[in-house]
This record gives sequence, structure tokens and C-alpha cells, in this order.
Amino acid sequence: MIRSKHRKVFAVAGMSALLAFSAACASQPGASGGSSAASDGPVTLNLAYYIGWNTPSIAREDNPSLKYIEDRLGIRLNLTAATPDIYKEKVKVAVASGDIPDAFAWTDMDDFIVKLIKSGVIVPLDKYIDEYPNLKKEKPLFLTKYQGSIYGLSSVRNPIASQDIPLIRQDWLDNLGLKAPQTLDELYEVAKAFTKNDPDKNGKQDTYGLQLGNMAAGISIRGATGITQAFGLKNFWVKQGDKVVPRFETDAFKQYLAWMNKAFSEGLIDPDFAVSDGPTADSKFVRKGQAGIMFNFMTRVYDFETNYQKTNPNAKLVPLEAIKGPNGERGITGRVDRGGIFVSKKAADDPKKMKKIMEWLDYGASEEGGIFWNYGVEGVHYTKTAEGKIEPDTKIFDRDMPRTFTFTLPVQSTDELYIFPQNTKEAQNLVVKGHKMNEPYLVIDESQLLFSPTYAKYSTEAEKFIQDNTVKTIMGQLKVSDWDGVVKQWYGRFEGNKVVQEIAEAMTAK
Repeated sequence: MIRSKHRKVFAVAGMSALLAFSAACASQPGASGGSSAASDGPVTLNLAYYIGWNTPSIAREDNPSLKYIEDRLGIRLNLTAATPDIYKEKVKVAVASGDIPDAFAWTDMDDFIVKLIKSGVIVPLDKYIDEYPNLKKEKPLFLTKYQGSIYGLSSVRNPIASQDIPLIRQDWLDNLGLKAPQTLDELYEVAKAFTKNDPDKNGKQDTYGLQLGNMAAGISIRGATGITQAFGLKNFWVKQGDKVVPRFETDAFKQYLAWMNKAFSEGLIDPDFAVSDGPTADSKFVRKGQAGIMFNFMTRVYDFETNYQKTNPNAKLVPLEAIKGPNGERGITGRVDRGGIFVSKKAADDPKKMKKIMEWLDYGASEEGGIFWNYGVEGVHYTKTAEGKIEPDTKIFDRDMPRTFTFTLPVQSTDELYIFPQNTKEAQNLVVKGHKMNEPYLVIDESQLLFSPTYAKYSTEAEKFIQDNTVKTIMGQLKVSDWDGVVKQWYGRFEGNKVVQEIAEAMTAK
């Protein structure tokens, strides 16, 4: 299958519009992702979801990609666009007025969605998914559940598209006569050598071992998850004895803090990581060549080749296998979308309407749907050579934005994931190698989607509280021995006992 490097995302800064639309249709079952219109005429659907690009023309006579989807699936789409910052409010107003869309996108399993589930406004989708082969294949990646049932159908991706993959400067290893690290202890020693032993041979002590950064929102350390996985910190909520606790309450988390604090105190970590957002941290690595190790997306290999390596041709960045921790544990956090498309009971009660919603979703998840999303309509947005190679017309594609008219996508094969032809074959091969060597260590944390109504009230503040104190502990502003006090404060400030009780109940129900 063919897939763009770009993916649809939910609720991120910079999204240009939301999409709300009506569709009318009736056709035969869509096992292959679509069919022609039936003779009894169209069925009206009202749908709403985010898109990550400017809204194209939504007039059938002006947009051949819209016309194609309508004719291909037997539907009609009437679009209403709005900016992302007001999307959620518009949906909430529509629901409050009783005008709920037939299907709509939401970004998470939160208090709003749970109330709709409990009131019977939206329906579980498991039994429908099983009737559509393209969606059924993706079912294990639909993680937006409540009490064990799937409610949201996300735009899934290959989960190995992870930002936890360890990357290292091979030229620095060669310069210092070192072997690639496999364990946390070895990683520490290599990071120390990269900091102290002039790995770039410029006669200056201007490098450090490990590149980390803080997300712009301040609630996540960028590049540290590959290390937390090595300490066995694979799930946000952990069953410990006869109770459930947040992972930051475990002994393993304190071991992680101690490792990081020691590394920071010896100068092995970017000293400015706490004030470096993601792009800044990445730039230090791929543009300036300041650090030797980072945990990130495999696409950083391309960034490194295009930037630092262009003026330093002997520099080489390569992937490693997931790093093993003290108990032999290792992991790569699978990249799986949260939230997705939710379907109203009103739509589910209309068989024709529900059938068309599912056909539309199944088409997007098909190979044909993936080609449409990436390239549009053959003969309009692209042509094929005699050898079958696709030659796109990017100007027409950007005008019509075919991907506006589907939501789901097929899961891309690992061999094709992030293969950018504008980069060298060597870099492309490294990307495939990094993904394949780490597929055996994929970890998907379903506990993050367990719902607690109490935690929903505090989640942003509670996560920032832990993150801020994690950073302070790494930097030595707090002692690791004081961490139990931080956990105690979290319980006191955010109704922690009630939160963990609700999570335990949700875990049991699941």
C-alpha cells in the first residue's frame, strides 16, 4: 500500500479547520470499501471531524475528489467548517440542543464522551467493525474503549512509528573505539564518554551524551520514554498487590529518577533540557551535532542527513535496539491514536444510515482508500506510468485536498513507513532497519485510556505537577529520597485515593 508521510492528527496546535458534513447514500455492503449508489436514493448523514489542512472547495461541481467519493460510495457531502479552537464547543452546543451529528470526532475518552455513553447517546461499535474487513483488521488498534467496548474508531497508524527509538552517533563510537550500548549501564558509560572524551575530535569539551527536551506544554520529557521503558515503566496505571497505583508511585520510577539525576549531575544530559521544547531539542541534535544519543522518531535520520551531515559528511546516525534495563526489560512505546469517530444511537437505529457510515470508514481503511488519501483520483490528481509508478500533480491535489473526504487510513507496512524518496537510499534503509529491529519490543499502554471522572477534573494540572517535580528531581533541586512526599502531595491535591479507586474499577470492568 502507498502512504504519505503526513498523518491526520486530533487536537493539535496548527490544525486549520474542523469538518462537519452531511452525506446521503445507499448501496450494497462495503466489504472492499465502497460500492455504487442504490436505486432507492441517498440517506442523509451528519458528520463532524478535524482536518489538518485548509478546507478545499466543498461544491461537488468544483471538486472532482468530492464528486469521486460521492459517486464511489453513493453519498453526498455538505460541509460546514470551523476552526479547531471552537470545534469542541460547537459539538457540545449541538449535543445540548439535541442536534447531535450522526458521527463525530473527539480526541479522547473524557467526561463529555462518558456522559454520552451513559446516557445512551452514542453506541459501542464492536459488532459493526466485525462486518467490515478493513476495519476488522485494525480492530486491535482501536483503543478508545469504555468498560471493554470500542466507542471510537481512530485514524490508525503502524504503531512502530514511535518516538522511542534509540539513535546514536556511529562516528562518535568509532572515534572513541566504543561498541553500541545494549543496556542502561552501557548507555550510561557511552553517554559519559560522549560528554568527557571529545568524541568529535575538535579539541573542545562542547558535547554531551543524551539529548532530552521538554514538550511545549511542560508535561512530558521528550526523549525519556525509551529509558522509562527499560525500568519496566510500561503502563501509566499499575496493579501493585491488591491495589492500583500511578506509575510514579512505584519503586521502579524512583530508580529511573536516580539514574537520570546521576546522569544529569555528571553533565551527560543536555543541561538546558528543561527549557528546550521539542523542536529546539531536535535541532541541537540534527542541526548542531551537540549530542550523541537521543530517543526519537526514525525520521530524525533524514533530518540529520539533510542538516548536520551535509556539512559534516563523516557524521553518521544509526538506530539501536531498545535498551535493556536492570531486570532485562525493554520497550518501544507504540504510537496509537486516541479518540476517533463516535457514532450516535440515532444513526445506529437507522440501518441504511449506519451502513453508509461504516462503508465510508471501511473505504478509508482500505488500500484503495489509502491511495485516494495520499494521491486523490487517477487521471485528475495523478497518472500512472506504464510501469505502474504514480506521478502526482501536487498543484491540483493541494487545490482539491482529497484527504478531506475520508477519515480512516490503512495501516502502513513497516517496509514503507516513513520512506521519503527525497532522501538517500542509505537513510531510507536505516529507517526500515530501525523500525524492524524494534518491532519485537512494542508496548501499547491501554491503561492510559481508563476513565476516572475525578481524574478528568484534574488531569492537566495533576500531570504537570508530577512532570515539574520529575524535572526538579532530575536536576537535583529535589532529592530522590523526597519523592514519596511528592506522591503524597499528589494524592492530597488531586483526590488521589478516589482516582485510583475509580481506575481500579475501570480496570476490572475492562
